Amino acid sequence: MQIILSIACGGAIGAVSRYMVSTFIQNITSTSFPYGMLVCNIIGSMVLGILYDNLSKATLFSDNVKLFIQVGILGSFTTFSAFSLESFLMFEKGDYSSAIIFIILSVVLSILGLVSGIYFYRVLF
Repeated sequence: MQIILSIACGGAIGAVSRYMVSTFIQNITSTSFPYGMLVCNIIGSMVLGILYDNLSKATLFSDNVKLFIQVGILGSFTTFSAFSLESFLMFEKGDYSSAIIFIILSVVLSILGLVSGIYFYRVLF
């Protein structure tokens, strides 16, 4: 039960953070392209990359803390279901080129964010 509560608390933090960051980015870009979700995916992937080595290999953190951060906070901050919905809505509107660009950018830049986060952490520590 403690694991479920850890994930749920982290999920609340991640979901609210995603909403706030995504809304802020959308408001400053003033476009229908989902830059807010794209930024969340990239940031979340990079943060996970930075924390990956430390959280997965270190015995300093309990499993509850690891799950709170990785599954809860970051899992809900970079949610694939929202990415899928944004992609579907662009296709449904007939905005095929934006949908394809968004899908490619989200996948490629999020993976690059994760890898750069891992290497960033390894270089520093």
